[in-house]
Amino acid sequence: MRWDNVYVAGVGAYLPEQVETADEAVAAGRYDAEEAKANGIRAVRVAGADEPGPVMAAAAGKQAVARAGLPADRYGAVLHACVGHQGQDFWTPVNYVQNEAVGGSGLTVEIRQGSNGGLAAVELAASHLAARSTPQAALVTTGDAFRMPYFDRWGTDSQQVYGDGAGAMVLSNRGGFARLRSTASYSDSSLEPIYRGTGGWTDGPFLDGRPVDLRSRKTDYLLQEEGAYDRVIQQMTKHASAVLEEALADADAKLSDARFFVHANIAETIAEFSFYSLLGVDRATTTYDWGQDYGHMGAGDQLIGIDHVVGTRDPKPGDLLVSMGVGVGFMWTVAVLEFTDTPRW
Repeated sequence: MRWDNVYVAGVGAYLPEQVETADEAVAAGRYDAEEAKANGIRAVRVAGADEPGPVMAAAAGKQAVARAGLPADRYGAVLHACVGHQGQDFWTPVNYVQNEAVGGSGLTVEIRQGSNGGLAAVELAASHLAARSTPQAALVTTGDAFRMPYFDRWGTDSQQVYGDGAGAMVLSNRGGFARLRSTASYSDSSLEPIYRGTGGWTDGPFLDGRPVDLRSRKTDYLLQEEGAYDRVIQQMTKHASAVLEEALADADAKLSDARFFVHANIAETIAEFSFYSLLGVDRATTTYDWGQDYGHMGAGDQLIGIDHVVGTRDPKPGDLLVSMGVGVGFMWTVAVLEFTDTPRW
């Protein structure tokens, strides 16, 4: 989708102070040394007891809203994306984020699209703003804290290490420091069983008192039929390439035009294969080397990475940033931004 009147007016991030390194996790017997070497994630941030996902998201949202400098009554939508437990059951964290970060009475929506949630929310927010003739803004936030005993950041998933943190972005239909040139999304629901597994349904969360086991779910699914692993990789590769090509075409750009590329902080072996080898992304344009000290922060890697680019990589007017996400389900989203100004802050 090509966008003509959607802009990024503010970004923000919240990263807890406490750090836990991969070496510490290996020494404590929580993380396999060989896996640590292959995955390449050096450390993660660990949220405190008073820092559940929505609290961190609200802090990141406040920063993005302050940087955007737009009136509170202009925010017609708040979208909050998350992956894990949000600090309370039977609760709407997005309304907490709205109340704490910006207030108002605009539309509130929680996005559950796995690791792609942040970028999926950006595309939905852009659609909301493009349909409005009056000046409006939308706040997008992400926030996740992965806590034992429900979730083991070092062992619940294979080739993933989960860090705590939150990101935010303010979109506006009247201006900002960057223009959203295009977005593209693609879903392949035939891959949905990969993270559901074959173990049947449950009556509630955490019933057996053990951490979520995503490794077994994936293994059980992939062992059901011969060649399943190769088939899944082929499907994922095809969809990732297609959605990237669509977004770049709608932005009238080529991958080589992008000064920055922001993807998830995943295992280094996956990043090397999926992004740098198959898609041809130049690692030097990415935030990955920085991200290896934070790990995979649920739905927020892309928004947090964009905040990092804005704050430390000196983007200039005319520079292009491409961000790509993929979430269980499965769904891919790519967004192309063009910097039009140097942010005031």
